Amino acid sequence: MVLKSAVGPVVATAAAFATLLGGCGEDVSYRIVINGPSPVTVPQATIVLSGRADLPEGSVRSGGTPTVSYVTCQPGPYSMAWTNASNGASGTPTALWTCSQDVMTWTSGPVPLAPGNNTITVTFTDGAGSAQASVVAVRN
Repeated sequence: MVLKSAVGPVVATAAAFATLLGGCGEDVSYRIVINGPSPVTVPQATIVLSGRADLPEGSVRSGGTPTVSYVTCQPGPYSMAWTNASNGASGTPTALWTCSQDVMTWTSGPVPLAPGNNTITVTFTDGAGSAQASVVAVRN
C-alpha cells in the first residue's frame, strides 16, 4: 500500500499495524489498521494516511436473495478520528463501508506534520468498544 504526502506518494512496505481490543465480556474484537511502515520519512508538511477498520457493532443488513445476500445495509453509530500528538492537529477520516465484506476503508485527508517525529493515532469507536492504531511520520 502507499502512504501519500501532499507532493507525492511515499512507497510503503507490505506492513500493516493493528491494535485489537475486545468488547466488555464479549468475543467481539475491534480493529483498525494503518497501511504502511512506521516510521515513514517524508520531506513534506502533510501526509495522507489510509487503512481499514472492522465494522461497528450494530451494523444492520436486511433483505437479500439467494444470489445477492444483502440488499440494504447501514452502519451502526460509530466515530473515527485522527490526532497528531506532536502538534495537536486532529481531524475526521473519510470512511467507505463495504457491507458485503464487513470492512470499512478510510482515508485521513491531509495531516499537518511538525518538523521531526509525529505520532499520529487513528481511533475507531462505537457504542460497545473502540480500537486505535498509531504510526510515526518523520518530517525532515
